[in-house]
Parts: sequence; structure tokens; C-alpha cells
Amino acid sequence: MSPHSNESDHGINDPDVQTGQPGLPSAEGLLAGTLALMTGYAQGCCAEHRELMAKKIIANLHMLSQLHVVSPAFRSVSMNLHALWVQQLQQQQDESDPPTAPALAQAAQQGQPPSNFSTPRNNVLWHTAPEILQ
Repeated sequence: MSPHSNESDHGINDPDVQTGQPGLPSAEGLLAGTLALMTGYAQGCCAEHRELMAKKIIANLHMLSQLHVVSPAFRSVSMNLHALWVQQLQQQQDESDPPTAPALAQAAQQGQPPSNFSTPRNNVLWHTAPEILQ
């Protein structure tokens, strides 16, 4: 318990909890922030913000994969997720590149949009938000 409060500090002031360097995020805080960013990414509306969130998610996953206070299995999962997010971001950037003039001309001749023609994504949530919270 904190000496200035009747409420528990949840071990924040415990020296065993504060094993990292000052100023660096804890593994739990970094994981929580990464999960929040992933939620924002899934519910994001515009490509510009989604790209920035993806870059921050990638950076956070890299930091999580380098932490020595987590298990080797956790680091491995973080590395695998990092690679998947890098691949997803690259694919997103490739799809958002404007089509070149030759690609547009070829597509027009074939009566089709070019393969990298970017149409607005329909970002539908998996479920709708409730009208009223109980």
C-alpha cells in the first residue's frame, strides 16, 4: 500500500516490479498500449491514421520481442507478430500506391481496373456497438 493512500498501489512501488531502466515502458504497459493500438487499427476509418498506427504497432512489437523480462515463448510470438505486421503494412502501402499510366491504359483496354486500383475499404466491425450499456 502506498503510505499516502488507503488504496493498494498494485505493487507499482514494489522494488521487484521496478526492474527496468527508468523511463522505459514496462512489458505490461507496452503490451497494453500495443493492444489498444491494434483495436484502434481494426476500427480505424482513414488510411493515413491506420498506417501511422501500424508503424507504432510494429515498433512496439519489436520492443516486446527484445525484452529480457518476458519468456522466450513471448518473445517468439512478438517476433512473429512483428513480421506479420510488417508484411501487412507493406501490402497496405503497395495497394495504396496510385496506378501508373501504363497500368491504367492496359486496364482501360481490358475494361478492368488495374490490380493495384485502390477502392475505399469497408471497415465493418465484427459486431455492432450496443445502444445502451448496462
